[in-house]
Amino acid sequence: MTRRRHRPAPERSASDEHALPDAEICRRLESGDAAAAEIVYERVVNVVDAVLFRLLGANDHEREDLAQQAMERIIGTIVSGRYMRDCSLPSWATLITQHLAIDTMRARTRDRKVFDRHVGPQTVELVPDGSRSTEQIVETQRRAHRLVRVLSSISSAHAEAVVLHDLLGHDLAEIARLTGVSVAAAQSRLVRGRRKALRLLSVSERRGRREA
Repeated sequence: MTRRRHRPAPERSASDEHALPDAEICRRLESGDAAAAEIVYERVVNVVDAVLFRLLGANDHEREDLAQQAMERIIGTIVSGRYMRDCSLPSWATLITQHLAIDTMRARTRDRKVFDRHVGPQTVELVPDGSRSTEQIVETQRRAHRLVRVLSSISSAHAEAVVLHDLLGHDLAEIARLTGVSVAAAQSRLVRGRRKALRLLSVSERRGRREA
């Protein structure tokens, strides 16, 4: 009787590694696999950059440092087992990064330095639409810029709902999953956050007209 030879399992290629599901990558990272950290970075770096761009602007003087801090927080939550496995890594990165951005805005408000004065009206483009005029696009961006600024003055939970829904495009079910609340609670936070933000925007606009 001939004995079958054991064939070693084929080695994974780099493309195979990058195709692994999020849960497997996180398991490897938790076990100390340094290569897994690089894969996590590649999966979320564009998301981190996009969130910071939308919330703080293209010319924010701390943007690169905040991106690095966001990546460190993301890796840290995975290694410590705090990553919510029921959402994707990009969604988790969105949540971590927007928390960091809002914390930064709150700190700047306390220091009376909410935004870098060099940030122009191109800061946020919520809904690109080729049918709109340049004036309409600029006005939308200006209103979005003011909205982001006033979010530092309302509660974290309400600001979080507004950011995730109105600025980053997540639906209520996604927001509920990311923040650990029911869909009804997420909707309530969004409605209340919008109401408070709009009231502050109205005050800001009236003040701006008086100062003009």
